[in-house]
Amino acid sequence: MRHSGATWLVLMALLTVADLLRPSPALVWGAAACAAVFLALAYRHVPPGIRRASVVLGTLALALVLFTHVPLESLRRGVAIGALMASLISSVTLLARAALRSRGSQALAAHLLRQEASTRCASFALACQLFGGLLGLAGVSMLLEIASRGDAADPERLPVFAAIMRSFSAATLWSPMFSNVSILLALYPGLTWFSLLPLCIGMAAATVAMVLVMDWLRLRGRRAPAAAARAVAQDARALRELLPMLACMGGFLVAVVLLGWLLHIAVAGAIVLLVPVAALLVNALQAPPGEPRWRRGLAELRADVGRLPLLAGEVALFMAAGCGGTVIASAVPQAWTQAAGQWLAPYPVLACAALMLSVVALSFMAVHPVLSVVFVATCFPPALVGLPVAPHVLSILVGWSVSGTVSPFSMLSLMASRHAGVSVYAVSLRANHRFALLCGVVAALALGLLATPWHPHS
Repeated sequence: MRHSGATWLVLMALLTVADLLRPSPALVWGAAACAAVFLALAYRHVPPGIRRASVVLGTLALALVLFTHVPLESLRRGVAIGALMASLISSVTLLARAALRSRGSQALAAHLLRQEASTRCASFALACQLFGGLLGLAGVSMLLEIASRGDAADPERLPVFAAIMRSFSAATLWSPMFSNVSILLALYPGLTWFSLLPLCIGMAAATVAMVLVMDWLRLRGRRAPAAAARAVAQDARALRELLPMLACMGGFLVAVVLLGWLLHIAVAGAIVLLVPVAALLVNALQAPPGEPRWRRGLAELRADVGRLPLLAGEVALFMAAGCGGTVIASAVPQAWTQAAGQWLAPYPVLACAALMLSVVALSFMAVHPVLSVVFVATCFPPALVGLPVAPHVLSILVGWSVSGTVSPFSMLSLMASRHAGVSVYAVSLRANHRFALLCGVVAALALGLLATPWHPHS
């Protein structure tokens, strides 16, 4: 019975991928039924706060669904989004658990903790792009745990956590290992991750540059001690142990992109398909000498699958937020959204800024980010605010990434607060408000200018 809940979650993931390959309402409702059985079996693993939020969102969605133009279609769309995100986080967790057992993770911790104050924040920020981008939230959690091992009285302690959070916001702009891009792609039929990738990478590079420049300005005038220069050779030798791990993660990312392109499905679906194979390989490679590799790899994978019911809280929240966002947005009177859209349509920079601010404002009201972006994207589609699809998607994506660093209610802020041992307000709004403001201004100007050549009023 230990794996009973996990079995239903795996079945939900398989039905979700089948729906991506050959869309069918029956597959979506089947995935919904599997999710319901899984949550019933794993109910005790849902934290009380998430339990209450999920019940409220689910009840609200069911109450408002009758006020929508197409009730069943709105509900089915929300179920499909929630099931895809629940499948994604479940599969990525399997890969992350396998990667965290590797010698490369231990080498990374040793390298980062040896850094001097003048390079520590930059080192953690760059590492977050690699391990956060390739391992998702598990990679970020690993870096937060490494940062927590430092001296609690170190004045660089809080800046390091802020650097990880800021770099995380950049990684969510491009990495398929996060749900951000996948959720938005599900809301825009015909739009693919490949078409957005160049713009996403450009926005992420600009964000990382802001992180490094802000850290350089904070530390200018300080010089690294001579000991730091002598440690470079030691770090180079230690980092060689990371190369196999980085090669494997990069190979997995390439394989995911290629599979998504070949099958014409969302990258999230390709991740769900490939993760079991990748996790099995990683586990097998970590087997001690003399022990059967494949038997050890399969045993580790089975154990990790057996722990999937611990994700019941995330599954409940994704399903409730997916349904709640689509249904609530469909029930909002069109006259309200049209009035706002007509006012913003002639001004692409303001339209981009308004989309970002809407997501950030909802995050400060403790609204779950999935619900926020689904609500904003559905209520204010590209045609309504006079934006091309790409700037519209990226505006919401930037708002989502920034809100994770500055909102005291975000999952990232809560994780950072727990590891840093400081208040959630100190590690979020107080530490990152200038960064969030700078990102918002730069992104609104850049995306507004990108939209101007195609703007009908320009």
